[in-house]
Amino acid sequence: MRRKSIFALLIVLALLLTSAAPMLLRAQVAPARAADDMPHRTAKAFAPFFRALVQHRLNTAQGFFKMRRSVEMELETADNLQILSRFQKPDTLDLNLIGGRTLGNNIGILFFTIATLDGPVAFKVYFYGFDKDVYVDRLDITDDWDTIEQTAASLEMLPAPITTPLSGQIDETGQ
Repeated sequence: MRRKSIFALLIVLALLLTSAAPMLLRAQVAPARAADDMPHRTAKAFAPFFRALVQHRLNTAQGFFKMRRSVEMELETADNLQILSRFQKPDTLDLNLIGGRTLGNNIGILFFTIATLDGPVAFKVYFYGFDKDVYVDRLDITDDWDTIEQTAASLEMLPAPITTPLSGQIDETGQ
C-alpha cells in the first residue's frame, strides 16, 4: 500500500512539473531577452544624440543627454570640428555600438563608430546617471585607425556590433 501511494505521489509531482515547465522556461528566458535587448535600446537612444552633435545642434543634443560644459567646449575644438565636418548627410549613415564597460550602477563607457565617406569616426562616451538624467561627462572623438583599434581592445566588445540608423528611423525589421 505504501509503495502505491509513493508511486502515485511521484506521478502527480511529475505531472505538476511538466505543466509548470513552460512557465519556468518563460521566466528564465524573459530576463535574458531583456538583457540582450539593452544594447539595441542603448544604440537607438544615442542615435538622435549623435545626429544632433554632427549637425552642430548642441541644444538639441542636450535634450537627449545632459552634457558637461567641458564636453561642449571639446566639441568646439578645431580637431573635433574638422572630424564632425565629415557628416554631410547624417540621415544616410549608421551608428554602430561596438562595446563598452560598466563601472557601477548607471556609470559606464560606451564605444560607437560611424563609417563616413572619408573613413570611420569613433566616439567614446563616458556617462553616468543621476536622478532621472543621464550625463555625458566626457566624449572622445577620433578618426585615427590606431586609436580606434586601441580603444576597441581596451573595452568589452559585443559579440556583433549593434547598428541603427543615425536618422533615428527604425528599419522594416523593427531593429
